Amino acid sequence: MFRRVKAASLMLALTATLIISPRADAVPPAHQSGSETGTFLVTDCGDFDLYDDYVLEWNSTLHFDKLGTPIRVVEHVWGSDTFRNSVTGESVTGTINAGEIVDLANGNVTQNGNTARITVPGVGVVFFDVGKFIIDIETGDVEFLAGAHHGWFEEDYAALCEVLG
Repeated sequence: MFRRVKAASLMLALTATLIISPRADAVPPAHQSGSETGTFLVTDCGDFDLYDDYVLEWNSTLHFDKLGTPIRVVEHVWGSDTFRNSVTGESVTGTINAGEIVDLANGNVTQNGNTARITVPGVGVVFFDVGKFIIDIETGDVEFLAGAHHGWFEEDYAALCEVLG
């Protein structure tokens, strides 16, 4: 009796291993890191234009299904935003630190974390965008939004214009 139970357990374990184990020819995850710098016009503050000089860095892992089709990218993104007055050159700098999942099967991007935060000594927080959002890859439509987003989603740059004006 003990041998049959042991043999049955071994067969069950072997079967489970064959079912759960990836195929030998499955594509392993691909790792990548990189950086990007750039500048873009954020808004017109009246007497000056407000620019963002940004630095982004990331580490990402591209995952594949059993057939080798890319299905998901998991990223850690960090860096800085330097908001700058186009006339005086005065600026304030803040940080970026977020996690991102690009779901290629469902066609959306989910980001969690701090996508922008500017704190000015003696003034406090003048710009922030923290929380979670999900965006459709094709249309750019926001599918879900939670947290405090007076920055990129609400486009409220008045405090930045005031501090740099």
